[in-house]
Amino acid sequence: MSDFICVNGQLLPHDEARIAPSDAGFLHGAGLFETMRSRNGKVFRLAEHLARLTSSAEVLGIALSLTLPQLQDLITELLEANDLESRDARLRLTVTRGDLHQPASQDSSTPDITLVLSAAPFTPYPAALYDTGLTVIASAHKQNPESPLTGHKTTSYLDRLLALRQAQQRGAGEALWFTPHSHYLAEGSISNVFLVDREGTLVTPPLTVPDQPQQRFCLPGITRQVVLQLATAMNILPHERLVTINDLLAAREIFLTNAIMGIMPVTHLEQHQIADGRPGEMTRQLMTAYAQRVNDESI
Repeated sequence: MSDFICVNGQLLPHDEARIAPSDAGFLHGAGLFETMRSRNGKVFRLAEHLARLTSSAEVLGIALSLTLPQLQDLITELLEANDLESRDARLRLTVTRGDLHQPASQDSSTPDITLVLSAAPFTPYPAALYDTGLTVIASAHKQNPESPLTGHKTTSYLDRLLALRQAQQRGAGEALWFTPHSHYLAEGSISNVFLVDREGTLVTPPLTVPDQPQQRFCLPGITRQVVLQLATAMNILPHERLVTINDLLAAREIFLTNAIMGIMPVTHLEQHQIADGRPGEMTRQLMTAYAQRVNDESI
């Protein structure tokens, strides 16, 4: 555990940090968070993380008014306090609607938000997984595009953790979520999903339901966005379209993305082996390109 944590802009020893028992995040799960990776004091795609957080805060009624320079200053101070400014680190930024018993500010009808920023040494996934690939399961839980929380990185996260625990109990590393009734792939519990179909096309589920943009399909992952950009630059030409379980079973390659795992190959969907059971060529190309991009933006 790191020595210092930032609470509402104040740097505190970790064991002295407190939030109010009447905080909306604690009582109602009314909060958002971002998980980020830093190297040499630079957070990979910090502006994109803040933009996603700000967009979700606006939709969900959290009065966030945090600027990029303000966030950068908080991160720099925290990394330095924990001797992480020249190392790989993992950061988590959590924002809630604040203390419900706190009087509202004069210029606001809502309480001030609670903002917590933590940092710890970065612990990567085992290197062997990137060579052998991950096993995933199809979760029994369903993704609801009509839920106001879908597509937002909220602190109401227990259903994801329960699905992930079920996957781990079955010897897998991730659980994939499908929609009810139509049974389309949405995302993983903690990741976005890509596949290379039988024609060799790179495919990922869309962010919103086709023809119903008000219904969100999956989280707009920052790593997902980077992969789409890298693929386009490499003339791979990715497609965002609906994906079924049959598409996954027929896929040449599957991989997952998030800020901590980067690009993780998938070689088994439960008992089904994907292609020859090894990370595919396109996956390996994108893994190399992604690692290079992280390095380039951390200099």
